[in-house]
Amino acid sequence: MDHEHALDIHILADGSEERRQPWVITDGHERLTGAHSGGVCVHAEASFEVARRGRLSGSLSLQPGSSARIAGQHAGSLHVGAGAVAEVVGDQSGSVHVEDGGLVKVHPGGKLAGSLHVAGLVENRGIRGGPVQVSGGVVEDLDGGSVKQPTKGPRGENVYRW
Repeated sequence: MDHEHALDIHILADGSEERRQPWVITDGHERLTGAHSGGVCVHAEASFEVARRGRLSGSLSLQPGSSARIAGQHAGSLHVGAGAVAEVVGDQSGSVHVEDGGLVKVHPGGKLAGSLHVAGLVENRGIRGGPVQVSGGVVEDLDGGSVKQPTKGPRGENVYRW
């Protein structure tokens, strides 16, 4: 392992904070079918799936050589390392960072809602919306993939209505 895992901060019902270890997947395949609050880190050769009825609230980090499939809902940042692949069939809401050599595939019916920071490749066959910063990477809208356009909010800010 060439990185550290920061502790997640959970706010309890009484307003106090509790620090917990993130969910770390080091090998094999893990599947989320219910709800999970907190970060998830997927290491090389491992895979992770947010099932159709699954809900992940927290960051999802894919280390080089790992993969993930989001068929349910993910509310949090998605970091895709070099050689890692994220497939979005469901709902990804949060910033997406794709390193050089990383790949995000948005399938028909899939949604990317949030800012994109792309040094790798994003293949969009679903819908995406949010600001895009390309740093040597590519964002391709393919085979009916579309881009949600913002409207202006009351203070002139961009608002995306899904």
